[in-house]
Formats: sequence, C-alpha cells, structure tokens
Amino acid sequence: MPEQQGAATVYIIDDDQSVRRAMSRLMRSADLRVATFSSVEDFVATHVAEENACVVADVRMPGTSGLDLPEMLARRGSPLPVIFVTAQDTEYTRDRARTVGAAGYFRKPVDDQALIDSIHWALGQSRSERH
Repeated sequence: MPEQQGAATVYIIDDDQSVRRAMSRLMRSADLRVATFSSVEDFVATHVAEENACVVADVRMPGTSGLDLPEMLARRGSPLPVIFVTAQDTEYTRDRARTVGAAGYFRKPVDDQALIDSIHWALGQSRSERH
C-alpha cells in the first residue's frame, strides 16, 4: 500500500514480534506510517524523523525499560511524544508513566480505537507545542 505524503509516523517498540506485527497492521489500517523496533536500544541507535511522529512503547522489555525512553529523548532534545502499553499494569508503573510525561498509557490488550485516538491526540499536541 503506498504511503501518503505527509502521513504521520508511529514508532512501535516492543520485544514481542507478534505485538509489533499486530500494531503495524493497525497503524497501516489507520493510514499511519510505521516503523518497529524490538528494544529501546535499537530505537535510540537509529536516526528517526521527529516531525509528525510519536512512539508507542512497551513498558517491560529486556534491557532498557520503555519508561526510560522519554528521559533519553529529552537528553537528545527530541520532541517525540511517548504512549506506553503494558501487560504489567501496577500503581508504580502508572505513576512513573505520569512522572515521565506519557502522552498515553494503556493496558494490554489495547483497545485499537482508543490507541489510534491517543496517537492522533499526541500528534496534535506535539504539533501545537512546536508552533
């Protein structure tokens, strides 16, 4: 399927390949570009477009936690909003996600439409903060 010029990009970071594949299909069905990464380390080692983009990251993964990503992005001066998804929902995880400035927080399994709505909201917020 050809990508639309100017379509938003969603970066998915999850160590579970089946989750990455399912989320990729969901993003494409919503006319969003998508790139997937199996770890936070892989994502930060890659040069990614920051304009009209956001991240959907799992919280618990081998290596660096998704919860550490907003801080890493801030150190790089990156404006990318981060939406978290987790199968390990705890009060600590929710509090930490709020503290690091999560653009959204979802428990797995994620409601598809709610996630797409959150992505559009985060992209809109990101655009308005740049202007």
